[in-house]
Amino acid sequence: MNRVLGHPWFGLLRDALSVYVMNVLVFGFADNYRTWEVLVLAGIAAILQTGWFVVADVYDTSHPRVARPPLAHLVRGLTWVLLTYLATHFITNGEPERRTIVFGWSATVVAIALIYAVRAVALVSLQRKGEFRERLLIVGANLQAETVAEQIAAQRTHALDVVGVLDEFSARSSRIGPLQVLGDPLELEAIVERYHVTSVVVLATAVSWEAQEHVMQVAAQRPGLRVFMVAGVHDLLSSEVVPARDGMPSLVRLRPAQLRRSEAVVKRAMDIAIALALLPGLALMLVLVRLGGGSGVTRIVEVLGRDGRTVRMRLLAPGAPGSLRSRLAAGRAGKLPALPGVLRGDLSIVGPRPLPASSAGTRDPWRRRLLLMSPGLTGPWDLARSEVESGLLDDLAYIRTYTVWADIRLMLRSLRRTVMRESAVPAMRELPGTPRVHGG
Repeated sequence: MNRVLGHPWFGLLRDALSVYVMNVLVFGFADNYRTWEVLVLAGIAAILQTGWFVVADVYDTSHPRVARPPLAHLVRGLTWVLLTYLATHFITNGEPERRTIVFGWSATVVAIALIYAVRAVALVSLQRKGEFRERLLIVGANLQAETVAEQIAAQRTHALDVVGVLDEFSARSSRIGPLQVLGDPLELEAIVERYHVTSVVVLATAVSWEAQEHVMQVAAQRPGLRVFMVAGVHDLLSSEVVPARDGMPSLVRLRPAQLRRSEAVVKRAMDIAIALALLPGLALMLVLVRLGGGSGVTRIVEVLGRDGRTVRMRLLAPGAPGSLRSRLAAGRAGKLPALPGVLRGDLSIVGPRPLPASSAGTRDPWRRRLLLMSPGLTGPWDLARSEVESGLLDDLAYIRTYTVWADIRLMLRSLRRTVMRESAVPAMRELPGTPRVHGG
């Protein structure tokens, strides 16, 4: 089934037939079209659409396991179909009629939209039954391999199954986190055959040059095997990788990850709206804490904001052990006093975990990449199982793969954990050096 449904010619015939049938229906119900004209017009529409899609390599770039079609190619192809209709109308001096152009193009759009919607639903159903799933092999084993495996497992729509890892420095059948070592990278071809691997991810910093060269040779000899390479995770998880253009050879360019202007505007609007909505809760919490007695209700810590500037973050100060104030300070409610900082733009509701201002002179360049975005009151770090290095990698991955929907999902998960009274990760990432703390 995989070979048939995933074959490029199957996609071409599927799309051509769907466009033809849809155009026959549209022209068949239209006035003043005879049967042979309906069949000819529908055939012209199907030929135009499939011809352009073949020229645009849609069926070579669309992987059968990806539920979403190459939308840019589809839109571009349909645009060229419309332009071809208009050119035909001009050359034939008004024949076919303008309504024929509108009918044909609209029918093609509807047909393509329907076929890819049905394709996506069918693909998800087949993937749940074990079909069309990627079997992924990681080459190079270390903490980065675990992080890559976790990031891949979190993308459920990609239907990826990590079968194991190849490593030249680990014993066969040993385990590195959840990953089992299947052998040496030089055994790649045999492992691919034995475990029916469809994709390989190479961690460049975790394997030798000899292993990398062997993997590249295998990739050149097996066109059906998809091979990806990841450089240093600390670097790439906080960078954007874009294709090199302007006549350059097969290169990619790395640049700092950055929010698009539209994303930055939406994120800022969400911060303001949510902070304003939470202000009554902050006022109620402060009233309850003050009624409980004690002084120094809040404390101020200095953290690094966006671009490394120092900002003041106000948190609820701990109270007597077992008191309401102490329980609130230890939970997510203890970060509510920082809402004015969100309104000022110094902080964000969702973002990387704040770094203390005392770490401003750190020599670790990847720590500086955490400052590409404003620190958050919650984020992937707030959902981590522990406060180890993986929490930092999660923050870097969040910056690299940012979407508005990611913020919404993280907020909902944080809210669920608050309702379930699950423990919260401390608001500030502790590093060597004690930050300045003030009462307030």
